[in-house]
Amino acid sequence: MIIAIETSSNDFSITLLNKDDVIDHTSVSFTNELSEIIVPTIKNFLKDNSISLKNISFFSVGCGPGSFTGIRSIISASLGIKISNNHINTIGINSLAGLAMLALDEAKKLNLKYIITSIDSKKEDLFLQLFKINYHKNISLPFIVIKDIETITIENLYNYIVNNNLITKDILFIGHQSNIAKKLIGDLNVSKKLKQYPNSLGVGKLTSCLIKNKVNINKTNFAFVKLKPVYVRFAQINQK
Repeated sequence: MIIAIETSSNDFSITLLNKDDVIDHTSVSFTNELSEIIVPTIKNFLKDNSISLKNISFFSVGCGPGSFTGIRSIISASLGIKISNNHINTIGINSLAGLAMLALDEAKKLNLKYIITSIDSKKEDLFLQLFKINYHKNISLPFIVIKDIETITIENLYNYIVNNNLITKDILFIGHQSNIAKKLIGDLNVSKKLKQYPNSLGVGKLTSCLIKNKVNINKTNFAFVKLKPVYVRFAQINQK
């Protein structure tokens, strides 16, 4: 079984999966007490599903970008759980890639080529990343990273698209300020999902896909075996 956790938004979310099947998913709002609620929330979540950490094979963690404090807390808690449960394998996931996984089926139904994901940077701009969707069945990755994470303002989104030689109608945009993106660029496809922020469902589904296809995690550019923060800015700037 896989347990996935994510806290790049204002919620701490947890998802439990058995291979491709989602068993349960929940989100808990938090303010400043995140470090205190992570482990108890996970334990209660597992108890509600009548299992324990002994039943978990993979622990998947959304590692940002996002709040420095939130990322640090969630990774520290995960490493603590790992130390006490050596049978668990850890996988870190770029939260922007997890968000792309949430939108993947939607993008494929529209026969689109690219997904652009965004996360609130808390600095009047957003973290942005570009992914190309994989339609080839003989390639194990659901998408590939086209560009490293950047920080831009939503007003510069069109320039970002032009500078990367993209056609607007080939893109699905999901994430922070998607409603503004649609107003600024009329023919941009914007995800219709109610949740426009990273959560553990995308992290878990992406992890499941990588495990199922026996992907070398460290060669993906968006996942890693050793848990580490995905920082775009220096920690002291990103701290909230």
